[in-house]
Amino acid sequence: MKKLVCFSSFILLLVGCSDEVFNLSVQVSGKGTYEISPQKSFYEDGETVTITATADSGWKFNRWLGDVNTNNNPLHLTMDGNMSIQLIFSIPFEPTMSGSWEGVQLPVDFNITQVSIFDSTITGEMVLHLLNGSQLTYSVTGYNRVSVIIMKCRKTGYYDITYTGWWSNQSKVVGRMQEAGTYYDCDLIRQGEAPFSGKRISFIPKKLVGSD
Repeated sequence: MKKLVCFSSFILLLVGCSDEVFNLSVQVSGKGTYEISPQKSFYEDGETVTITATADSGWKFNRWLGDVNTNNNPLHLTMDGNMSIQLIFSIPFEPTMSGSWEGVQLPVDFNITQVSIFDSTITGEMVLHLLNGSQLTYSVTGYNRVSVIIMKCRKTGYYDITYTGWWSNQSKVVGRMQEAGTYYDCDLIRQGEAPFSGKRISFIPKKLVGSD
């Protein structure tokens, strides 16, 4: 009977000393590669792992998602469980509407803040220079994505203006304006960047009914 008790204690001791191991998986969205150090099939509890992302030409590292949410690169992990990571590469989108544009017979200036080189919200103002020398300033909100920009322009006492455009390059946007249910085809060319070759529209902002 004593031998049986000793043997049972030995089995329990082995189970208590077994090491727990975890796996790490990485999925890539966009175009780029990554390197894991150390590269293993399984990792011990508490082991430190470093993942370094490298974007392909024309792309940039954006962030890590999944079991982490950060834009640190390289990424340092402490393995305390199975981990699934998504590596995001995005196309940087740096054109901004800020500056002077033509396409509307009224000169137009945009003062726009864009918070990211990736898909980004935008805020700022649009200034229309009227033929009588006065100005109308609209507040602008919207977003700037790869190839597409949408701006919602608002001014008290006037109908809202929405501009939807597609970037041909950093100096040309092909698009249209909408105001009070009326649509205008309106390409915009950054002044001083290229000869204007689009259709210039005659545009006079419409006042709201009852406004001064």
